[in-house]
Amino acid sequence: MISTALFSLQFILFHTILWVNACDWGDVKIPEDGNYVVWVWAERDKTGEISIDNQKLSYSTSAKEKNKKDDLPKHIWLQLITHSLKKDQTIRVWGDMYVSSIVLSNQSDCNPEAWCKYARVLQEPERIEDARVETIRNTNTVFSMPHFEDLQNWESFAKNLRRTISIACGLFPAREKSPLNANIFDKFQGDGFTVEKVYFESLPGFYITGNLYRPVKKGKHPGVLGPHGHWKEGRLENSEESSVPGRCITLARMGFVVFSYDMVGYNDSQQLPHNWGTNLLKLWSIHPCAIQLWNSVRALDFLQTLPDVNPEQIACTGASGGGTQTFLLCAIDSRVKVSAPVNMISCSMQGGCICENAPLFRRNASNMEIGALMAPRPMILVSATGDWTWATPRVEYPAIRSIYKLYGKEENLETQQFDAGHNYNKDSREAVYRFFGKYFFPEQNWSQFSEPAFEVPPKQSMRVFTDEKIEELKKTSFDEILRKFVEEKKALREQYVAIKLEQVKEFREKDNHSLAIITGAEVPHPNDIQGTCISVYKEPTFVLEKWTLSRIKVHDYVPLLLYRSNKPESQKVILLTHPEGKGHFVSPDGSLHPALQSLMQKGYAIALIDLFLTGEHQSPKEKIKRKETSNYIDTFLNTRSSEQVQDIITSLVWLNSRRDLIPPITLIGMGNTGVLSIFAGAICDKANPIFADLNHLDLNNDNVWEQHFYIPSVRSIGDIQNALWWIVPERNCVVFNINPDLKFYAPINVQTQVLDLKDLISIL
Repeated sequence: MISTALFSLQFILFHTILWVNACDWGDVKIPEDGNYVVWVWAERDKTGEISIDNQKLSYSTSAKEKNKKDDLPKHIWLQLITHSLKKDQTIRVWGDMYVSSIVLSNQSDCNPEAWCKYARVLQEPERIEDARVETIRNTNTVFSMPHFEDLQNWESFAKNLRRTISIACGLFPAREKSPLNANIFDKFQGDGFTVEKVYFESLPGFYITGNLYRPVKKGKHPGVLGPHGHWKEGRLENSEESSVPGRCITLARMGFVVFSYDMVGYNDSQQLPHNWGTNLLKLWSIHPCAIQLWNSVRALDFLQTLPDVNPEQIACTGASGGGTQTFLLCAIDSRVKVSAPVNMISCSMQGGCICENAPLFRRNASNMEIGALMAPRPMILVSATGDWTWATPRVEYPAIRSIYKLYGKEENLETQQFDAGHNYNKDSREAVYRFFGKYFFPEQNWSQFSEPAFEVPPKQSMRVFTDEKIEELKKTSFDEILRKFVEEKKALREQYVAIKLEQVKEFREKDNHSLAIITGAEVPHPNDIQGTCISVYKEPTFVLEKWTLSRIKVHDYVPLLLYRSNKPESQKVILLTHPEGKGHFVSPDGSLHPALQSLMQKGYAIALIDLFLTGEHQSPKEKIKRKETSNYIDTFLNTRSSEQVQDIITSLVWLNSRRDLIPPITLIGMGNTGVLSIFAGAICDKANPIFADLNHLDLNNDNVWEQHFYIPSVRSIGDIQNALWWIVPERNCVVFNINPDLKFYAPINVQTQVLDLKDLISIL
């Protein structure tokens, strides 16, 4: 394996430094001829050997550390022999268990010991213990619902959660509702009910299919939406565990108009399969959960347009995956007045299908909080002893009831549990009938109501399309349909961010920090950040402070170096970021980059940080990756790019809070951290000006976003165009190293020439 040098070659012209960590022992290709000095970073008081180009070299740290104090570092640097190596030669580099790193350099002033002293916060070859690496949240995590002190506290949380669901599922920015073009046909006359076939367009050319069950009695009726679960036959399932037609027939006989519609990929809905999705599409808020939730919204539109439906009296019920669709729809659409999510809301299982696990949903919430968004509207929680809702009477019901209590409407939430497996069986259905009857037909007594016998119509009388029609619809390829969805999103994005300067206030009111929603980033109060000073080095011309910053409630960590003048007066401060971390700005001899030294001479303090999973978030002996214990990690955790945005914000807030530094903070994002710096600056107003290196990236290309800045929904809300409207015109933003195909709507300082740190000095 070829190791990556820690130092950028732009700072080491005509010289090469190869830094090989223990986790990368293996083959290294020599980039140029030269005499290479070998250094080892080894545990002190040890004797061992390394191997360079199959030549074994002994080392001993014992003699060097003889009669030393116990408080000295546990690891030290040793300089060994010089090797003559040829360009393109491949050598094997290996060290024993006491060695953390081996450095080969043909640069005479290279001093990795000095580099570590001035580029690292930690003294030892260890990593920052960041809780975000170890955090596990997945579909089977056991969650506890937070306590909300008062209604204001809950409604603030609820507003944020609703916005998260809306953005994640592509409902924000607001989509145009195209004509439904509904077709209702082939009425089947049953005993006390009728059933008809229905299809209409949730988007032009994309169909929702299902059955419309109606009472025989004329007049206006309450309406019920019936999303089905992951039963084998979907909306046509008629078994002991669940009879979807039986439920609809009984509700129609009670006096409801019921629309039972297909999940994507079930029965007549075959234009898309049920299981699909990519990170590229998630950038645009396109995934199965989003399509199904939009279908539910449009199904509600359809139900309200029917002449025999009272549009102010709408209920929704479904079990399993249909239960998920029920509480998601109720969470974002207040038109649903009564709901019954059956055998789904659980503290210990959040839904096992991709259609239930949209990105962003459960980073700080579970299905209990999402279900509680129904409050104070009436809801019944039906559960079973034989599935993941076994604890509902003891856990989920009291948790959600606490929210109803804040509204003074505890009586609007009920629960019933039955001794059964996962189901929407007769007992469960009867509980729902009685609940719906009580709220929609209060003049009748429903307490003893039981489900009458029913006869399910033949399947051919309920199937919407013939097999030939389904095959015809399938001729439009899966990729073509998704391409149309993306085109719709791109047009909506363009309309959303292509505004004029005088529209900024209106944009911000409408947007309400959607970028903060999708990144999960917060602007913490300074008192919520714990800054721990690891050490301070006082040098003749500067002082170097080494810090770790941590949000107290999160236990994340940002390693930070602060180079400042040793003079007593306050200083302006510059925060710099780079994909390689703070070590990028320290030269091989341990000195600060010359450009930054010049800035210090001009009176600036220099702050350098390692963003999440870079620099000292890594250990020389182990490559650290986030634990991934779920197929839906972006449903439960912020992405790497989102966490890096947070690290910049945390650093900005902490630096701004120091009384010996003069705000505002100049933020410089080099390399691919330029985009992240724009995002951080948009969310946190402590940075001004902001210098963002766009690194010649084609930010019109979704592949670039997926590879470098994966944040679900980032493209649909307008990515950097959105962010810039939160920065200008009040603050200054300079972008440089720009791809020529990139255009900007916001009035910013666009530097067309290639800039590096030396060029930025003149602008500052």
